[in-house]
Amino acid sequence: MAFIPDIDLGLNQLSKIPGITLSFTVRHGDFHNIMALVFFSFVIAAAASAIRMRTSDAFICAAIGIGAHFYEDAMISKPAYAFFWPLTEQGFGLGILPETPYDLMIANSEALLVGILLLSGALCIRTLVEGKGWWKVFLQGGMWRMK
Repeated sequence: MAFIPDIDLGLNQLSKIPGITLSFTVRHGDFHNIMALVFFSFVIAAAASAIRMRTSDAFICAAIGIGAHFYEDAMISKPAYAFFWPLTEQGFGLGILPETPYDLMIANSEALLVGILLLSGALCIRTLVEGKGWWKVFLQGGMWRMK
């Protein structure tokens, strides 16, 4: 889900294929905003509900994944993108990490480390709140598989 904002890169490549003409122009960063986050989260939640996942869980998970992508972009760029469009077209970014080549086409090393640490923190918080039992449910495919 975290890669969804970069769907614009795929659309750009698609438009370069001979014989394929898009009736619109897409630039990198066009899906790096709160409107795209909400839209794609709803799409993912609808698809997940079709396989009996809880819609709210799927929406929250998708929004967090897409938001993580925004955060990573903001950490390495200043300014990054207009994340709060349509509220404002101003680009925001922290620029606290160096913009370096990507490792494994995922993220630069520093941003990847921060992401792993944040994920570890989220897992610890969920375990503190829900107890250790949620791991068993998760590893068995989630609540929707147990029905």
